[in-house]
Order: sequence, then structure tokens, then C-alpha cells
Amino acid sequence: MADTDVFEDNQYPDNDEFVPYVTASNLAQKNGAKVTLWGKVTKVSASEGFYVKTVDDQEVLIRLKRPLNEPLEGWYEIYGISQGKSVLCDEYVPFSEDMCKNVDTEGHKGLARLLVALDDPWNLGEDSTNSMNGVTPMMV
Repeated sequence: MADTDVFEDNQYPDNDEFVPYVTASNLAQKNGAKVTLWGKVTKVSASEGFYVKTVDDQEVLIRLKRPLNEPLEGWYEIYGISQGKSVLCDEYVPFSEDMCKNVDTEGHKGLARLLVALDDPWNLGEDSTNSMNGVTPMMV
């Protein structure tokens, strides 16, 4: 029989929990928690890290654990720990050139507001009698 790990997501093995998207305006609500933030680089500081302008048009300091060794420009998705008005960065990923052409700041702002408002956005609830009610098994 197949190994039980076959269904494990091998591309992102450490992604076992939901890390919410935030904007600058709700960053402080997640103080001390893991967060994901979208921002466009506005300034790079050798001593502090770099600053981004978020989708809600506010500037946020992205603190780095080690010095930068590459130039930064454009949009990034930043993963780290909220520190009130800044983020202690674990990782930052640049947007592709195509993504940068059409960043949906309004849509992303709405998504971040929704996800912050929900305690557990991926919990769709459980029907205590039969959670598979109405689901027909696939025939193999």
C-alpha cells in the first residue's frame, strides 16, 4: 500500500499552519504572531533593513536577521513576526515582473481585513452528525 506521507505537501513541508495576510493598519493586532505582508520597497537601510509601502499606503519597517547582500526594488511578499509597527523578517519573496504590473491593492486590502476578522478562516465548521453529508465518494 501507499505510504501515508504520499499526500503530504512536499513542496512546502513547513507550511503546517495558516499565516495571515496583514496590512500596516492591522499589523499591531497580530503583535508577536507570524504574519505575511505585501509591500513595495521605498527605502533600504544598511543598519535597519528596508521599508515598504503596504497596500493600505503606509510605510512599514522590515527588520532583517542578517545584513542585505542584494539590491531590493519593487513588490515583495514578506513573511515574519509582527513587532507592532514593524516586521522581523524570516523571508521575503519578490513579485514577478508580470505580477508587479497589476498588483490588486484594493483586493488584497479586503482579503487582509477579512482574514484578520476571522479567528480561524479555514475552519468551515463541522456537522456533528455527519460531516460528509451530501458528499458522494469517487469510484476508482
